[in-house]
Amino acid sequence: MKINEAEKEAKKQLAAPAKSNNLTAAFALSLAAGILILIQGVVRTLQGRALDISGIEDEIRRRILEGIAFQVVGAIAVVFGVLIIVGAVLLYQLGQEVAGGLIVLVFSLLSILTFGVIGLVGLILGVIGAALALKKK
Repeated sequence: MKINEAEKEAKKQLAAPAKSNNLTAAFALSLAAGILILIQGVVRTLQGRALDISGIEDEIRRRILEGIAFQVVGAIAVVFGVLIIVGAVLLYQLGQEVAGGLIVLVFSLLSILTFGVIGLVGLILGVIGAALALKKK
């Protein structure tokens, strides 16, 4: 009897670090995704501001409209990046792993609307991180 209970306890202790490693990897990937998407948002916002400032008289309206569009896309990307980082932090809260994983997954997928290579890398990292967080043992 004592041997079976001791074996079960040993198996539980061995299984716990694997879950912890999955959550650590999910956190790291999700955090990296959030930071990359946040960077892309800041870059898009700055590109929009640069287009607002520059321009010749013939193309002023076109450039202003392009600048506004870049600024809006940049602001959306910044919001998505911050929410992904919040989701990554929730992965370490006891009992909030699923909520954090879902937040990371949803806003990583929505980040495709920000159109950029950095955002695409963030999208891929976020989806992988969310998958690791939501994976059942």
